[in-house]
Amino acid sequence: MAHAAGTTARTHRLIGLFAALLLAAATALAFGRVFLGTSTTMKLLGAAIAAAGLAVAFERRSLLLSTVASGIGLAVAVGLIVFPGSTWYGLPTGDTLRAALDAAALVGEQARIQAAPAEPIGPLLLAAVVSLWAAVFSAHALAFRAGSPLLGLIPPVALVAFADTVLEEFVKPLYGALFLAAALLVVFADGLARVQGWGPVWSSARKGVAGSAGRGARRLALTALGVAVLSPIVVPGFGSKALVDFGTPAEDRVAIDPFVSVEAYLKLSTPVEVLRVTASRPTYIRLIASPDFDGVIWRPGAEQGAILEAGDPVPGPDRPGSSMDPVIIDMTADLAQRWVPTPYPMTSINVPGRTVRFVAATGTTFVDAPLQRGDSYTVRASLAQPTAEDLRAESFSAPLENGRYLALPDYPEEIREIALRWTAGTQTDFDKALAIQDHFQDGSEFRYTMDTQLRGGTSSILEFLTTSKAGFCQQFSSAMAVMLRSIGVESRVVVGFATGTPTRTPNQYSIMTNRAHSWVEVYFPNWGWMPFEPTPARVNPTVVGYDPPAACTGSTCPGKGGPITEPGEAEVGRGAGQQGLLDPRPQVIGPRGPVGESGTFEPPADDRGITQTVLLVGAVLAGIILLLVPPTRAFRRRMRLRRVAAEPRRLILVTYEQFSERAAGVGLGRDPGETLEEYRRKVMETGYLSNGHLDRLTRLATAAAYSPHEPDREQADGAGDAAETAIREIKRAVGPTRWFVGLYRRR
Repeated sequence: MAHAAGTTARTHRLIGLFAALLLAAATALAFGRVFLGTSTTMKLLGAAIAAAGLAVAFERRSLLLSTVASGIGLAVAVGLIVFPGSTWYGLPTGDTLRAALDAAALVGEQARIQAAPAEPIGPLLLAAVVSLWAAVFSAHALAFRAGSPLLGLIPPVALVAFADTVLEEFVKPLYGALFLAAALLVVFADGLARVQGWGPVWSSARKGVAGSAGRGARRLALTALGVAVLSPIVVPGFGSKALVDFGTPAEDRVAIDPFVSVEAYLKLSTPVEVLRVTASRPTYIRLIASPDFDGVIWRPGAEQGAILEAGDPVPGPDRPGSSMDPVIIDMTADLAQRWVPTPYPMTSINVPGRTVRFVAATGTTFVDAPLQRGDSYTVRASLAQPTAEDLRAESFSAPLENGRYLALPDYPEEIREIALRWTAGTQTDFDKALAIQDHFQDGSEFRYTMDTQLRGGTSSILEFLTTSKAGFCQQFSSAMAVMLRSIGVESRVVVGFATGTPTRTPNQYSIMTNRAHSWVEVYFPNWGWMPFEPTPARVNPTVVGYDPPAACTGSTCPGKGGPITEPGEAEVGRGAGQQGLLDPRPQVIGPRGPVGESGTFEPPADDRGITQTVLLVGAVLAGIILLLVPPTRAFRRRMRLRRVAAEPRRLILVTYEQFSERAAGVGLGRDPGETLEEYRRKVMETGYLSNGHLDRLTRLATAAAYSPHEPDREQADGAGDAAETAIREIKRAVGPTRWFVGLYRRR
C-alpha cells in the first residue's frame, strides 16, 4: 500500500525554489534603491533572479560545479548589465574583462565620493552586480546546502542594511515586509524538510491535526511579520539620525576629487552651490592638476608643497605685461578635501585662520583643514592674456621634471597616428594643441553626452577617438592630453569648475556642483601652463583670448546669442549648461522646440538598443539550453550505463532507476519510499502500458535487488530492452508535446 500522503521531494524543491527567488527579489529591490532610476533596480532584480535560478538548478550537483556555473553566469551578467558594448552577442569577451578590471580599480574611489542614490556608473554598478550575485548564491548555499537558514540570511541582510545606511529615507515598511516574508519562507522551507521526517505535514483532509497545525503556523507567521514591521515605529528614536553616520557626505559637503568624481557632480539631480566668486571677469576655477597618468586614471602628485604666508608671492613665471586683480571667493558649502579653489595663475593668496601650502609643480593650493561654509579668502591672479602669436613665438628647452609631462604608459599606436594626422602641417606646440582642440570642438564629428560607458584608460581613449566619438569632459580632456604627449607636447589634465552664473551682485558668479569640469593645460616657458578646452560647446575666457581663427560661424555657435545646439541634439545643450557657457541661461532646443533651461533639461533615455540586445541574448541562450539539455541528459545516462556494464546486477538496477527518471518527466516518477510493486501498479493504472514490458522490468529489478543469485548478462540486456520499449509506449501515449516538455522537467 502507498505511504501516507505528505509533501513530496518535488514539493520541497518547488518551495525551496520559490523561497530562493523571493529572497533574491526582495534583496535586489531593497538594495537597488542606492541607484537613481528604476531601470537599474530592474537590472539588479534580473541578476538576482538569475543567480538564484542557477543556484537552485545546480543544488543537487557538487558545490564546485555549482560555483563554476554561477561564476559563468556572473560573467555574463556583468557583460550584459555593466559593459554591454564590450560583449559579443551578450557573451563576455576580453574587452569585457579589461573593462571590468579598469572599473574595479576605481570602485573604492567612486564609493567614497558618490552620494546615494547615485548614478549607475560603471565601477559602482559592477560592485553592485558582483555583491548581489555573491549574496544570493551564498545565501542559497548556506540555507539549503548547509541547512543553516539563519546564516544564509546574513549576506542579503548586509546588503539591505547597507542600503538603509547610505539612504536618508524615513520609513521603509514595504521593503522590510517583503524581505521579512522572504526570510520566513526560507526558514519554513528548511524546517519543512526537517519536520517531514516525522510524518505528513499536511493532508487532503479538511480537518484534523494537520489542518490545525497548518492554520496555527500561518497565524504565527503573519503575526510575527506584522509585529516585525510595526514594532520599530514605537521604538524611541525611530527616524532619528544614526549615532555614527556611515553614509555619504551631506548635501552641502562637496567632495570633488581629481577627475574621478566630475561625472558624479555633473549628474546630481539637485546641484549644490559650492562657492561665489567676485572678479572683474568670469574665469575657470582650478582645484588640482593631475600630471601622472597610469594608463587608467590621471592622478595628482604626492608633493606636500611649501608654506605660503599671507602676501607672499606665489612661485611661477613672470608673465609679460602681467597685471594683478583681486578675486574674492566665498564658500557656500563645506569641502571634503583640503584643496583650495583658485583662479589660475594666482600671484598671492590670503586664507584667514589657515595654513596655506602651494605646490609649484602643479599649481595646487592646500590648507591644513578643508574649507567650510562661510569661509572667505582673497586671491590675486594674473589676468594677462597672451595672443596666439605670443604663444606661437615661444621657444622650448629641455622637458620639465625629466619628462614627467610627456610620460605615457603603453598605449595603442593608433592614438599617436591620429594625433599626427590631426596636426599635419603645424609647426608650433600651440598650433598642435589648437588643431587637436578644434577637432574635438567640431560638432559634426564629436558629440557631448553623459550617457557613455567609456572610462579613462588608453583602450577607451582609442574607442572614443575612432568609434563612439561621444562623451563628456573626462573623455575629451584625457584624450587630448594623451594625444599631445604622444607627439611630444607637454600637457596635463586639470580638475575644477567652469565659469559660474552671474548673481544680482555686480561681478559676482555663483558656481554650482554641476559646473564641475576638467580641461587640459599645455606648458609655455614664458607664460606657464595655459588652458585648452577640448570639450564641445565650452567657452574658457582665456582660450577665447588666444584669438584663434574662428572654428564656428553662425547663430548656433556658443556665445553668438543663438541656441547652443542644433535641433535634436539636446544632450549637448544639457552638458553646456552644466559646464560653463558664458550665457548664464542658454536655451535648449529639442525636436519639438524649447524644452527647458540649462541645468534642468533631462534628455529622454533610449534603452531600446540595450533592451533589444538583452532580448536577443536571452533568446539565444534559451535556444542553446533547449538544444543542449536533452542530449546532455542522454549522454550522462549512457556514460552511467557504461560504467556499470561489467556488473549485471548493478546494470539492471541503474536501468530501472533511469526508467523511473525518464518517466518522471511526464509525471510518472517514483516517490521516495515507494516499493517497486507499488510503482508498477501506479504506472499501469494510467493505461499507457499493455504489453507486459514494465512487469518484466520490475521482476528483473526486484531479483537484482533482493535475490542472492547473481543475474547474468542476458537478463541485464533484457532489462534494457524492456525499459526502452516501455518508455516508447509511454511516449506514444502521452503525445509529443507532453513528452517534449518532460525532457526539460527537473527529475
